[in-house]
Amino acid sequence: MTSVIGPSEPRAAAIDVLALSKRQHRAFALARLVLVGLFIGLWLVLFAVGFSMPYAFVVILCTEAATLLLYRLLLERLPSERWLQRLHWALLVSELGFHTAIVYYLGGLNWLGAIAYIYAVMFATVFLSLRQAVVFTAAVIAAFVSIVTLDATGQIPHQWYLEQGPDRFRDTEFVVTTSAAFIGVIATVTFWMVFIGGEVRRERDEALRANAQSAAAQEQLRLLNEELEKKVEERTEALLKRAETDQLTGLLNRGAVTRRLREMLLHAQRGGRPLAVILADGDKFKACNDVVGHHHGDRILQFFARAFSDKSRETDYIGRMGGDEFLLVLPDTDAAGAIRVCRRVARYLQKNGDSSWDGLPVPALSFGIAVFPGCASDPDELIQVADQAMYRAKREGGDCWRLGPDRSEESEAGEVEAAVRR
Repeated sequence: MTSVIGPSEPRAAAIDVLALSKRQHRAFALARLVLVGLFIGLWLVLFAVGFSMPYAFVVILCTEAATLLLYRLLLERLPSERWLQRLHWALLVSELGFHTAIVYYLGGLNWLGAIAYIYAVMFATVFLSLRQAVVFTAAVIAAFVSIVTLDATGQIPHQWYLEQGPDRFRDTEFVVTTSAAFIGVIATVTFWMVFIGGEVRRERDEALRANAQSAAAQEQLRLLNEELEKKVEERTEALLKRAETDQLTGLLNRGAVTRRLREMLLHAQRGGRPLAVILADGDKFKACNDVVGHHHGDRILQFFARAFSDKSRETDYIGRMGGDEFLLVLPDTDAAGAIRVCRRVARYLQKNGDSSWDGLPVPALSFGIAVFPGCASDPDELIQVADQAMYRAKREGGDCWRLGPDRSEESEAGEVEAAVRR
């Protein structure tokens, strides 16, 4: 059996293949020993009933059995596949010699001699490739032809086992011996075929079991990969969310909310829909921060964030631009809708700003509103218009909202604005 392990592969893999080959050869030698033992037993039975086969026959069988035992012992000491191949070929040469001797002592041209060589081919070709089997079969044929030729030409003494006259079928010895030999042949052929079939089935079962284990491992690997991909996706999503989130308020940060503005503005431009932008800033927030402390300022910013989140829609985007400045992006919203959002936020601050702060100052908000398409058609311009409107609200006292000028109707600019004080 040729090794399938290359020189660059792990040594452990090579040892596994060698161990497998040794196990197969041990099983082969054991099966041969059993068969040889059966024929030795057959010889003893015939000897006991007075119809013994040639003494040379049993001597050859015992020698063959000893050779097989030696073969099994030497198998354990072999260091490589190459040495295993050499030992196997040595056994085959020995087997060819044993079976040639058996053919000679059984009388040469008879059915028992042919069976002996058939056994040789059957036993030997189990571990041979097609090319090796052809070479061995040619050697068997050459050996048989040589024995028959030397016997026919008188070069070697002719061996008589059973008389071959016309009345041989009436000879009790001939009938008993031939029948016993036939039973032995059939039994050993059956045993050998069962042995080979069992080995094939065992290898098949091991292959199926290995395939099942491989499939199970692949399925487990697939599940692990899916779990890993899910975790990576969740982790990536969490990282992306964290990268876009303001850590203090939980709202979008400046970069994320301006990206949403650009995306929503593109949708509005393609669909011909309005879009409103609100820029909100705390009134006198710095003074509140300086007097009470930054911790109180952080609480105020979180309070503003809750107000925006509570009084806006799920489709709206809210982000902290920096400091106490916030940007609201309101898709499908006109000026009137934006003013309603400002009013709701202002009422929320008024309602919750006095009761939960233990007398600490809570700044109000000033709002600046810019609407697409009237005020601007560019994201930066919309923010700029809203920023200018918000500072106008601060200059006018704060705690109110102002709407940026509608460039498509300059004459009506400012007339739709209203201020609300708490």
